[in-house]
Amino acid sequence: MRWLFLFVLFLNLAYVGWQVSRSPADSYADIESLQNVERIVLLSEIQSQAVNEKTVKQKVEPVKPVQLATSVAEEKQQKRLDSASKQKLSNPVGINTGKNISKKVAEVKEVPAINQDLMLAENTTGRCFTMGPFRALDRLSGLAQEIKPYVTATHFRSREENKSTVYWVYIKPEKSRNKAIEVGKRLKAKKIKDFYVIREGEKVNGLSLGYFRNKKGAYGLTKKIKNMGFNVQVEPVYKKITLYWLDYQLQANKKTPDSVVEKYMKSAQKEKITHLARDCGG
Repeated sequence: MRWLFLFVLFLNLAYVGWQVSRSPADSYADIESLQNVERIVLLSEIQSQAVNEKTVKQKVEPVKPVQLATSVAEEKQQKRLDSASKQKLSNPVGINTGKNISKKVAEVKEVPAINQDLMLAENTTGRCFTMGPFRALDRLSGLAQEIKPYVTATHFRSREENKSTVYWVYIKPEKSRNKAIEVGKRLKAKKIKDFYVIREGEKVNGLSLGYFRNKKGAYGLTKKIKNMGFNVQVEPVYKKITLYWLDYQLQANKKTPDSVVEKYMKSAQKEKITHLARDCGG
């Protein structure tokens, strides 16, 4: 019995010795590796890998050039400080030399001409207006006085025009005065009494039937007399009239009151007054 126990003990010791002598990888040689599974990395392996990479970087990075660049930068900065201190000593604070003053004055005076033109255009664009036409100069003068606090300059313009004021209805001239009188008798027979024989001018020996401001009334009478068998005509009578306009330029940040503009536009019953923007250079 004792020999059996010793034999079994010997076998166990032999098996333990055999296991100890084998490498750990031999124990998993017959096991198939798993597919699509990330490799397991130990924390000790990660830390050792980080230490190795840091060591390699420190060996690769040059130390001396950095130190050299730093020393060069410090040397340049020191030179700047030295030169600045020398300038302060030669030209104390608060005292400008004549050279510096003349240089600054030159810089102020040198303004590009194109910028001045642009500034002028910005100040004048959309600041000029014209209003008219007026038939009465006194009304235009009144307008100029009312907008005077808001403008920098005013200018009157005028123009003469031929305007049809009335319509003249007449019977064409006859060859003699006697024939004209006979035509007058015929008119009286038709109960037309408002006429007279023209004694001078281009229409001498003609018969005037009157002047009409209303064009419709003039042509209505003409049609009536023609139907009676008379050679009647209508002629517009032109009269030279003078029309006036007011041109003005507003002050900066000023505007003419709407009440003033509307007052003069509405007061003109027959005149068509307009208020328009214009080019300040025109």
